[in-house]
Amino acid sequence: MGTELEAKYRLETQAQGQVLLHLPQLGGYHLEPAAAPELQHNMYYDTADGRLQQHRYGLRIRRIGARSIATLKGDSSSTVAGISERVEYEVEATLPDPRTWPASPARTHALALLGDAPLLELLRISTERQHIYAWHEQQRVAEISLDHGTIHAGDLHEPFDELEIELLPDGSRADLDALIAALVAHLPLQPEPRSKLARGVALLARSAQPAPTHPSPTPTPTPR
Repeated sequence: MGTELEAKYRLETQAQGQVLLHLPQLGGYHLEPAAAPELQHNMYYDTADGRLQQHRYGLRIRRIGARSIATLKGDSSSTVAGISERVEYEVEATLPDPRTWPASPARTHALALLGDAPLLELLRISTERQHIYAWHEQQRVAEISLDHGTIHAGDLHEPFDELEIELLPDGSRADLDALIAALVAHLPLQPEPRSKLARGVALLARSAQPAPTHPSPTPTPTPR
């Protein structure tokens, strides 16, 4: 089990975040972009009775090339605008059923939440993620992610552009605060309190709503 501490912000366009790819420094931090974006295919699951949502958890299988990762995330608790903290369990796995996962805290906790209930696919999110690593005093302290993607839920889809800053093991809350302060000088940051899953669930609810019906127009009487 780990605790994820990150800051998340909306971007108006994909181009807004691209300015960071050309910055060698951000405040007192050296920036090192990954050589190429990472393509992620994310599938989210729950039981028919929404057992995970009731416990404020999300279950995701993320595929990146030939690699598959199962993630069980708790609901985020916001500290200040844009910054959230949540419990996270991860394990290498290709199927959503935790009974197929290797022995791990992720498997144990998922089984405690789900029991034997079968899982259904809720929604999918495709993401092109550009990693930018922030270094300070020879330590890689944070990962800045520029996300451009689409949420697919039912018969609806919603595009998004986001910037996330996640602390790495060598980073501290002071590093996160300093990076946010430096970013404000370059980008108009708008905090995004909702997770991608939360937005997908809202989109799924909209997709399930019946289409509005419009009354037939009253015919105009013909003059006699």
